[in-house]
Amino acid sequence: MITALSLTAFVIVALIALSVVSRFGGGHGLLQGKLQPCKLIMNCVCTEAYDNKNAEPVTISGITADTAWELVRNAVKSTGGRIEIDDGKYLWATYTTPLLRFVDDFEARLDEQQAVIHLRSASRVGHSDLGTNKKRIDNIIEKFAAGKAQR
Repeated sequence: MITALSLTAFVIVALIALSVVSRFGGGHGLLQGKLQPCKLIMNCVCTEAYDNKNAEPVTISGITADTAWELVRNAVKSTGGRIEIDDGKYLWATYTTPLLRFVDDFEARLDEQQAVIHLRSASRVGHSDLGTNKKRIDNIIEKFAAGKAQR
């Protein structure tokens, strides 16, 4: 009984500690003009052309780059993202989980030459995100497409 309680207490303390750690810093920002590659593929999704690329970028067609950027910005806000930086070509937003307040980073980069918007979503802590970042990217792409269809 004491061992089970001790283990439970340890797990709770560890989760709280990870939550606190996730609130500081993050691996966001451009690296040689591109979104950073994923360090761990289990808790990160990125559309940039790296060896571990695991999603496709948003294609801009039939709308202007400014309109596409606005659609991505609106999709981020409507999915619970808090925009920290937005210069019209690079966007960084944070997402905070409701229960333990873990913070994840989301980024978008406009590539007008290729007519795409690259996306990256990554957990700040932990090894696996149980598919959270993939779902986030999918939701943003879905909202982008819905907004584009309404234009």
